[in-house]
Amino acid sequence: MFRIGMLSATGTGKKRTIPALLDSPICRVTVAQGRDTTKLTEISRLAPQVRVTTDLQEFALWKDDYDIVYVASPPFLHTEQVRFALSLEKPIVCEKPLVANRDDLGEMTALLRDSVKPVMVAHHLRHQPVVGKLQEILKEEQLGPVSSAALQWSFWLNHEAPSATWKLDPRRGGSNAMFDAGVHALDLALCLFGVPGRISALGARRREVERLDTVSAHLGYDHSIVTIMASQAGSTDANDLVINFAEGAVKVPAMFGERSARTLEIHSNDGRLEETFSPVNLYGAEVEDFCRHLQGESLIGTSIRDGLESARILFAIEDALSDSAGDT
Repeated sequence: MFRIGMLSATGTGKKRTIPALLDSPICRVTVAQGRDTTKLTEISRLAPQVRVTTDLQEFALWKDDYDIVYVASPPFLHTEQVRFALSLEKPIVCEKPLVANRDDLGEMTALLRDSVKPVMVAHHLRHQPVVGKLQEILKEEQLGPVSSAALQWSFWLNHEAPSATWKLDPRRGGSNAMFDAGVHALDLALCLFGVPGRISALGARRREVERLDTVSAHLGYDHSIVTIMASQAGSTDANDLVINFAEGAVKVPAMFGERSARTLEIHSNDGRLEETFSPVNLYGAEVEDFCRHLQGESLIGTSIRDGLESARILFAIEDALSDSAGDT
């Protein structure tokens, strides 16, 4: 059984990861650090086996009680917490995106390049069963070569939520919506299509003054185009994936969200086929996959190479938005 020590555990860790691992056959959270004592108490009630602390040095003193460090903090804390986690000489899982400020990218790259322990970025979408089927269709060119694809993750950001304090601050949460939910779609595009050769983007301010809360990024490949739409001011009803091939198309309704997609539609000259998939708790699956990777299995999740590539693309999108003056 792998034991996990979680830094800044009172946000997404408390809400998603710790509950997802309560019944895991392979791993458990055993230590949780955070600043909010009330939320740490709530973690103790939810999972009494978890030791909690507000002190980073105490977290370090307890390092014999965990095998993996999970950095669950917002992105503006990632560089300092990854540096701290590396000093503990443990494998690391880090929340997405690795960085949201380009001034941190160089240091984060150097830190992770020199790491002798495995590191994974916590993108949950790759762990959906439907992704394996999509990779099979793409690899075998069952519908011919890809001509285009569209990936969208939109939602209505609650500006009163505690996490909105940093999400709405471009210095801490990134300058546009692509740094939030959109980076998950970007990660999936890297997983399915690889690194693009060209990048362009347009953006709009729907509800905000400083940030672009709606962004469309266009990734150019040799013979195809992938469009990623990210919005913090829109409905979730069209959070789908669509891939157009030379001889048909595939669609995954509700691909982007906290729950795993249930259906895959295949459209071709032979008609329409639909494949269904059993639900998976993605926040548990991503950590369990990393644990199996530590046991010698191939990594399904996001490698550091892809995590850093994703960060570089985020800043390329930021530059493209600036060049296009897309701040209407």
